[in-house]
Amino acid sequence: MKQHTFLKKLQSAPAASFHVLEPAKAKRMNAKTLYIPCPEDVAKVIAAIPPGETRTIVDLRRTLAAQGNAETACPAATIKYWKWLAQAYDEALVADPRFAVPWWRVLKDGKPSRHMPGGVAGQLALLNSEVGAGGCRPGS
Repeated sequence: MKQHTFLKKLQSAPAASFHVLEPAKAKRMNAKTLYIPCPEDVAKVIAAIPPGETRTIVDLRRTLAAQGNAETACPAATIKYWKWLAQAYDEALVADPRFAVPWWRVLKDGKPSRHMPGGVAGQLALLNSEVGAGGCRPGS
C-alpha cells in the first residue's frame, strides 16, 4: 500500500464543517456549536501570525471558531492539521505554497512542542531566527 505524504494528506483532507452538538457533547465541550476546520483554514490562521509573534492552539481554535460562526473549533482537527503542516513544510515550499506556513509560531500550552520537526530545540531555533537574539514575543 502506498504511503501518502503529509502534503497529500493535507490536500485530500475533508472540507470544513459546522455542527450543532448534542446535549451531552455540548456540555463536555462547553459549547453548543462546533466548527471542524479544514487544513487550509488552519494554514491561513497560522500564516496570519506576524513574524516574531506566537499564538497557542487555544488562540487558533478561538479564531477558527469565529471564522466558522461557531462557539468552539475542534481541538483534535486543529492540532492534527498543525502537525501535518509542520511535517509537510519543506515539500509544500516547492509543491503547494498555500501549505508552507510558519508552523513554528504556534505553541501548544504556551510552550514549543517536542513532537514537531526538530523537537523543542528546532522550534525555538526557528522562532529565534525571526527575531534575533531577543527571542519571540507572545501574541495577543
